[in-house]
Amino acid sequence: MDKRFSANHIFRLLFGNLCDVIIVNLLFVVTSLPVVTMGAALSGMNYAFLKRRRLSDEPITRLYFDGFKANFRKATTAWLITLAIFVIFAAGIYAFSDKGPLTNPLLAIVCTTAVLVCYFTVLYLFAVIPTFDGNLRAQVVQSFSLATGHLAFTIPMAFFPASLVGIMLTGTSAFALVLSMLLLFGCGLFGWLYSFVYIRVFAPFLD
Repeated sequence: MDKRFSANHIFRLLFGNLCDVIIVNLLFVVTSLPVVTMGAALSGMNYAFLKRRRLSDEPITRLYFDGFKANFRKATTAWLITLAIFVIFAAGIYAFSDKGPLTNPLLAIVCTTAVLVCYFTVLYLFAVIPTFDGNLRAQVVQSFSLATGHLAFTIPMAFFPASLVGIMLTGTSAFALVLSMLLLFGCGLFGWLYSFVYIRVFAPFLD
């Protein structure tokens, strides 16, 4: 039997991936604690999993910190800009909604659209930053192009994290359950799953 399909090989592969997910998740949670570093943490996570997808044998911890440090400045700038955009337009959605002080359905739609565009773009941006060269503006444009050009991937990628947030808002027990899952392995699991999408979407642009 081909060793690629042996029970031992499959077990080692599954166990190795599980260990990678747990380790990267722990690193992501710890390095995201200052909040302002979450962009660098996302870049480190995506860099590590993308390197794994390309069969790197380096320790996953080293890969994570290589991606975290190499892209710290750019990823942190991108993250802070992203936060500002989300806060501004989320406030606009509330202000212009039926329950807000400045009810205006058209502007509420504009703000909602802006939030969605930003969200879709960010799903790719922190994988584009550690993968491709270029200035941040060009990488934002590239991320937007990838997001809108691959909606069959983008929409499910956007739906699952958003659905978890929705579940967390349903009550205290749901919030505690989802949060505990995310702290244990959830963020790393999303990063691992999304790496399969990134490697496929990025393939035409990679050597």
